[in-house]
Amino acid sequence: MTVVGIAEIVADAAVAGRSNGTTMRPGVEVTELASGLRVASEFRPDVHGVAFGTWIRVGSRDEAEPVAGVSHLIEHLLFRGTERHDALSIAESFDRFGAELQASTSREETDIYARVLGEHLPAAIDIVGSMVAKPEFNDIEPEREVVLEELALYEDTPDDLVHDLLASQLFPGQAVGRPIAGFVRTVDGLDEGAIREHHTAHYNANQVVVAAAGAIDHAELLALVEQSFDGLQAGIVTERTDAVASAGGENFLERDTEQTHIAIGGVGIGRQDERRFAMAVLDQILGGGASSRLWQQIREQRGLVYSVYSYVSYLEETGQIGLALGTRTENLGEALEVASAEIGALAAGDFRSGEVTRARENLKARLLLNMDSTAARMSRLGRSLVSNVPLMTDAEVARRIDEVSESDVQALVAELYAPAGLSVAGIGPDQDAFAAAVEIFRQPVGGVA
Repeated sequence: MTVVGIAEIVADAAVAGRSNGTTMRPGVEVTELASGLRVASEFRPDVHGVAFGTWIRVGSRDEAEPVAGVSHLIEHLLFRGTERHDALSIAESFDRFGAELQASTSREETDIYARVLGEHLPAAIDIVGSMVAKPEFNDIEPEREVVLEELALYEDTPDDLVHDLLASQLFPGQAVGRPIAGFVRTVDGLDEGAIREHHTAHYNANQVVVAAAGAIDHAELLALVEQSFDGLQAGIVTERTDAVASAGGENFLERDTEQTHIAIGGVGIGRQDERRFAMAVLDQILGGGASSRLWQQIREQRGLVYSVYSYVSYLEETGQIGLALGTRTENLGEALEVASAEIGALAAGDFRSGEVTRARENLKARLLLNMDSTAARMSRLGRSLVSNVPLMTDAEVARRIDEVSESDVQALVAELYAPAGLSVAGIGPDQDAFAAAVEIFRQPVGGVA
């Protein structure tokens, strides 16, 4: 699962309805073109450049098992050349612009984004539009090798790999439980036909969003998008099968590592759930910062870990909550015992003085500071549209955060974090030590069973 930061909290709190040139809030305009492609902009006259991006509603959860990883491979191949721009000219153009063109693939989205000076925006959008609408799928084999190297790197990074191990335990036999980049065997088996078929099925105008923020006029942006994304045809919005989580269970991978890496997680809430603001506050309290319970009790007070954190990720209809840490084998049982105790205390309503208030203030401050960035504002627009979640003003989000109470947080902990119902994944040298630590973690503490 993708870990959600403040930008995603805002975006997932956000949702924009479809409109035809209607101003959604001061400075923001959203238009749906005749093809179904949606374009959003936020005019910011006090900056030199424009942050822009395009989101495609396709990710690893939209793949059949034999083609797992095809969405991620396509994201890579978009940079290999189009009908109008070869791979070298794409790289040289953005170097000339003084900008870096970036992209990513998640379980539900593929996105491409950059920030350029206004004078370079027409050329930049032309390149990105051509990449999305008219890729040539050149040099498949070299890019396949790049992705296989990426998979190999991931295998050598146990603190990342453990999250895939957890996902496969939590969502067994489902696309949302598979690694976003796929497996070596499936990536090896992807031929040009399968790649083109997947692109045609998902890269249609009804599943594509373009967003921009900065010194850009909305009418100008519309004209550039219509010209540059001209190859996109109207299509259908892909239906998705609801994810079904499996409660409890363990998954361990034995590796000769110095630390045992642990990820603990369970089913969360969907991105449109009204409790997402309380979820953000809970995550901040549990493991979201330097004053959080996990950081203070496991790292600062006992020195059991170098890194420990909690996280939240959202899907359309569900989500995932969890925590992660890495520690030497001899510290594993104590670290998980402390984590269980802190979860139990929150579930019992044992809050520290000012704890919820500090978490709320942290979230609001990060929200407002983040919104100083045109890239963050662009990302919020794009994510809200592609996810079909309503767009909120900064003030509305801040108000919803302020409304979160101790009882709201307590109810979420009691519902979602009961240790007996959480799944646990581990990578390390000693499976027996892992099993003993998990048993300690699952012992009822503070009224949470």
